[in-house]
Order: sequence, then C-alpha cells, then structure tokens
Amino acid sequence: MLPNIEANRKNGLFWILIIAAATALVWLAPEEKQLGQGIKSVYVHVALIWVGMAGLVAAGLIGVGVLVSDNRKLSSWMETVGWVALGFYAAGVIMSILASKVNWGNVFWQEPRMKVALNMLALALIVEVFVSWVPWRRLKGLLSALLVMILAWTTMSAPLVLHPKNAIGTSSSSAIKMTFLGLSLLSSAAAAWIVWYVNSKRPASD
Repeated sequence: MLPNIEANRKNGLFWILIIAAATALVWLAPEEKQLGQGIKSVYVHVALIWVGMAGLVAAGLIGVGVLVSDNRKLSSWMETVGWVALGFYAAGVIMSILASKVNWGNVFWQEPRMKVALNMLALALIVEVFVSWVPWRRLKGLLSALLVMILAWTTMSAPLVLHPKNAIGTSSSSAIKMTFLGLSLLSSAAAAWIVWYVNSKRPASD
C-alpha cells in the first residue's frame, strides 16, 4: 500500500510541475508582430503536433523491430507509444482548430495542412485500433511502420497555404524559439511519462 501511495504522490507532483511550467511558459511567451497574443495558441499547437508526430515515428521504428523480431515486449511498447502519440497528435489538431479560429476568425477545413492533419488523425486511429485488435505481432509492426511512411509522405507533399514554412525556426526572436523548445520538451516529458506509466501497469504476462 505504501509504495502505491508514494508512486501516486510522485505521479501527482510530476503533473503539477508539468502543467505549472507549461502554463507559465504560455503566460510569459512573447507576442508575435503579426499574430500578437494569438501566437500563444500556435505555440501549443505546434508543440503538441510535433510531439505527436515524433511519437508516431517512434512507434513506427519500434514496429520495424517487431516486424523483424516478433518480440512480444517490443510489440507492447509499440502499441503504448502509438496510442500516446495519437493522443498528442489529436490534441495538436484540436489546438490547430482553436488557433485558426483565434488568429483568422474561422477554421479553413479545406486548407491543405488541415486536410492532411484530419485525414492522418482518422487513419492513425484506424491503424491503432487494428493494431490493438489483431493477434499477429509482425502485422502490427508492419502497420505501424507503414503509418509513418504515409504520414511523412502526406505531410511533406501538402502545399503550404496558411502554414508558413518553418516560421519558428527562421524567426529572429530567440524568445519565440525558446518558448517553442520549452513547450516541446514539456510535452515530450509528459508523453514519455504516460508511456512509462501505462507499461509499468501492464501485467508481467501481458
């Protein structure tokens, strides 16, 4: 009982620190010349969507290992990483909708990057459900790897209309870059913690 109480305290403290740090970063984040305060919703959107995409890539790479090895434990990690990544990707898409509403007054559903994000969200959900359901580990690995290839191809081939090309990376403001980096690191830490927590709760025979 006592170890569980201590673990719950650590888990609670971790989330308090993550949420407090993210809130402080967004609150103190610099405005942008064109978007003003609206840039803050973009910070959160970009951090979440990038962490979600990175997680899907990680699940795909693990999937290659599962495809080759048929390893049960590796397959378990792949599924957990895939679901957590999907959650962050979905949160990033939701924040994209909010950012569009805040900065442009409307949501442009037919904008190329928005269409890609929504299509990939639907496809990733289908793949993750299928991966959780099918009993063949090598097929699970293959599907996770193929999802990453489709994600990379569709994202890179989508033309930029409302989305600027690497706006944060090419920004002359170090404060803007540091805000994005900080939120990305916090989001990555949160995602990694969830993956570890879920897998630590799995039965040893799972």
